[in-house]
Amino acid sequence: MSLQINLLKKSERRYQGIVSMKVMALGSISVLAGITILVFSLAGISKMTLNANLDRARREWERIGPLAAVVRNCQSAAVSNRKTLASLEGWAQGDHLSMFSILRAVQSRIPVQMRVENVYAGFEQASDKDPVFCTLRLSGRSQGELTAVNAKRKLNADAEVRGFCGEVKLVSSQRETGETWIFSLEGRRSAGGGK
Repeated sequence: MSLQINLLKKSERRYQGIVSMKVMALGSISVLAGITILVFSLAGISKMTLNANLDRARREWERIGPLAAVVRNCQSAAVSNRKTLASLEGWAQGDHLSMFSILRAVQSRIPVQMRVENVYAGFEQASDKDPVFCTLRLSGRSQGELTAVNAKRKLNADAEVRGFCGEVKLVSSQRETGETWIFSLEGRRSAGGGK
């Protein structure tokens, strides 16, 4: 059992005010705890809101992603179509020689001793970013070693062929059997006019 004795007289007592030190300390701790709980609550709400927005954006991208891929493909197809239309308009306006006249010139310059097995005359482009090339490619068999060289000279002497594909070069020539040689000729120039 404990006994408290107050030795102060009533006249010596001091007024402590409305709030004691104990109440002030407990009040400060509770206010600090309340602020901490409020900050953590707001951070949790903010994180939940950000996660919800991120999930909504991901779902939206999953929904729109295939459509965006289709639009990108359509854009590249449209660019390719514009290039083709520009090329066709150039041909329609007579800026280029007709393929018929080019193939006719090739036919007239090929010697009888040659058998052409593959002929390609047209435009080539490796990708959308690469330049367009006018290309003439011939391959086949010939009788005699110099027949392909003579054909090359005749093709280079023709103005229509030179205007279309530039200089025709002998790409390969090798003996197959006896006097039969396998040859390949190619002429190629940039459709813009440069070599």
